[in-house]
Amino acid sequence: MEQSQLVELIQTLSQEEKDKIIQIAAQKTASQGKMQSYVGYLLTICLNHPWEDEASPLEKRQVFNTIFSDSEFVEGKLEKVMVEAHKIVQSFLLSEYYLREENKFHQMLDFAEVIRLRGLDARYNVALSRLKKFQLDTSRPDYFYFHNQYLLENAIHNHESFHNQVKGDLNIPNTLDALDMHYYLHKLALLNVFLLQRLAANIIVSDTMQERLEECNVPSRYLASSPAIKINFIIHNLLRKDNLDGSDIRELFDQLIAFEKKLDDESLRGFYTYLRNICALILTADSEQKEVNKTLFDLYKDNLKRGYLHYEGKLHPSRYLAISECALKANEPVWAISFINKYKDDIIGENENQDIFRLNMAYYLFNIGKYEDCLDYIPGASPFVDYHLAGKRLELKAYFELNSELLPYKLDAFKMFLSRTSQKLLPKIQRQRNIDFCNFLFQLMSLPPNNQKRAARLVEKLEEKKQASERQWLINKVHTLAGSNIVH
Repeated sequence: MEQSQLVELIQTLSQEEKDKIIQIAAQKTASQGKMQSYVGYLLTICLNHPWEDEASPLEKRQVFNTIFSDSEFVEGKLEKVMVEAHKIVQSFLLSEYYLREENKFHQMLDFAEVIRLRGLDARYNVALSRLKKFQLDTSRPDYFYFHNQYLLENAIHNHESFHNQVKGDLNIPNTLDALDMHYYLHKLALLNVFLLQRLAANIIVSDTMQERLEECNVPSRYLASSPAIKINFIIHNLLRKDNLDGSDIRELFDQLIAFEKKLDDESLRGFYTYLRNICALILTADSEQKEVNKTLFDLYKDNLKRGYLHYEGKLHPSRYLAISECALKANEPVWAISFINKYKDDIIGENENQDIFRLNMAYYLFNIGKYEDCLDYIPGASPFVDYHLAGKRLELKAYFELNSELLPYKLDAFKMFLSRTSQKLLPKIQRQRNIDFCNFLFQLMSLPPNNQKRAARLVEKLEEKKQASERQWLINKVHTLAGSNIVH
């Protein structure tokens, strides 16, 4: 029975929810026919079963014999009871979801509509007035506020249209303003996510999407009246730029500071995420921008305290790695190791071997020059291709620093992995970044010490291949081997 919709849903319930459902089922089925009465029995069995105990599976025939003790097994009979039981669980969860405190506006709006349909016109006007006050009392308008405001203004418009006295504007101007505010805010939010995804995934932009990106202009009156729309518009224009720099960070940062008290917490969390991503985009293009990395490090520390970096109390593995890497690049190894150890139990999806933690430790040990220890910590393999590639590159770098005889063999093995890995597993641009790293590392290995000319040519090639993985480390190693600053 484990694969049924009913069981999958039941396994997500808390004990309090299970108790409530049993009570509801008892009330709902008590006065109905014999077949309906079986629903309560089935729910009692399923809700009290220890699903976490794999040694005690709940077999369909076993449940059938318990419920229909006086009947022979009939295929499909139990499934009919399961369908009715699923309806009760579904109805309970929908009610609980709808009656949440954060859904109060929609409850008030829907009840106002119930009042209107029952002909209680005076009461309906009172209900609309309460909804207006509810909106006015919202100190920091979020995305839902603008949608709710449109629903309210449209309800007022419909009511005034029904009672049209051929005077007044039927609340149409207010309805259009609310609709526009909702439209521009949500459109900008979606376009910004798309722009960021395009930069990260190198996706193909259709002609229609390109038109949307180019034609996105927001009337100045909405920019002036909504900090959320204004900041989304700033982010939109930044993400459309070909080249970002430190001044772009400052512009967005200044706006966030200026409007922080007028923005809701969820919007602030999202805007700071964009700010961090813009820092990361600049550093991807030029990892030597130390001031930008310092700004990003300060943002990580600030956002960590605010709780903006966690999702439901957990840290995404890529964010965990990005924070520790940023701290190391900011020359803050003490802070980095403290962070790595403090938050190792917060990593989403960490396996029993603690591979994500070990990879972070390997980065830290490499950074402080403990290359042998670094190699001991690098996971042998990872089911996540990004971390597997990061680990293999780190391994090659450590072998290079150790001047190990194993380096050529490890490099050949990594090249073979890249050539054999399918396009579905490894996107073309990601494969090329790693191939470039391998090619440059091979050239670095064969670079004679103190050969300024060959070193200069290699640096020129690296400057052209800005997307090559570990590019700045490669450039630094060329300079080290050349014995002085290279003029090219």
